[in-house]
Amino acid sequence: MKNILQKPSWIRGTVSWDENFKEIKGLTEKLNLNTVCVEAACPNRGECWQKRHVTFMILGDVCTRGCSFCNVTGGIPVEVDPDEPANVAKAVKELGAKYIVITSVTRDDLEDKGAGHFVATVNQVKELNPGAFVELLIPDLEADEGLLRQVAFSGAQVIGHNIEMPSILYEDIRPNASYSKSLEVLRILGSMKQERARILVKSAIMLGLGEQEEDILTTLRDLKDAGTDIVYMGQYLSPSEKHCPVKRYYTPGEFGSLQEEAGKMGFKAAFAAPMVRSSYRAYEAYMQASVPQ
Repeated sequence: MKNILQKPSWIRGTVSWDENFKEIKGLTEKLNLNTVCVEAACPNRGECWQKRHVTFMILGDVCTRGCSFCNVTGGIPVEVDPDEPANVAKAVKELGAKYIVITSVTRDDLEDKGAGHFVATVNQVKELNPGAFVELLIPDLEADEGLLRQVAFSGAQVIGHNIEMPSILYEDIRPNASYSKSLEVLRILGSMKQERARILVKSAIMLGLGEQEEDILTTLRDLKDAGTDIVYMGQYLSPSEKHCPVKRYYTPGEFGSLQEEAGKMGFKAAFAAPMVRSSYRAYEAYMQASVPQ
């Protein structure tokens, strides 16, 4: 039996059943869209949906990898919906959103790993919503420079790829992914800025899976060396008893200290708190990182 730690008082998700929540639920169902808010069981869904902030998840809801920390279903995915880019754009229009985060499941089964679908979605969103800012949270795309170039020059303002955890944990928790490959993704994206790709590069780390403080600091240094502009750190919460258990709950003060350390390393924006997730208050991070250093 897994040793289940009791959640401390500062771990609290926000629940909201207001009109915005009902509208967004109805809108995504009408347009046959998925959200990471639902699929990943995000504890901030109530707060974000109350503010009409939605993170769309494209390329279906089944991932070709099965990480033991993630609530997204793993298995054999369905065919890509050709109407999905247009439907995301329509949803953004109806929501009146000015900053949009778009992520996806990993699609190793596709020849281009889904890069073209990301680009098509950005194009559709921008065409129907002039002036909208777009943030993409992409899988590793096998660190293919050509595919990453497509995404970097798609017109999105922020390209994120999550390192998720220190390298020491990958073998046990992310055996189908690679720490070094994820760093290479970030390096390639960072190098695109030298070719005038007008992007900020973002990554995130979950804490509480068994890492030590030095592991976190090493990961932060690796991210900074790879050219990451924005870094997020949040508390890992196990989605169910079938997933990896939480090994430790970090206090708000500990997160504050880590955010301070990240700031000292030179990240343009660093957010660290127990309930921080990849797209949480993403526009605030973008604005902070956009200020000339």
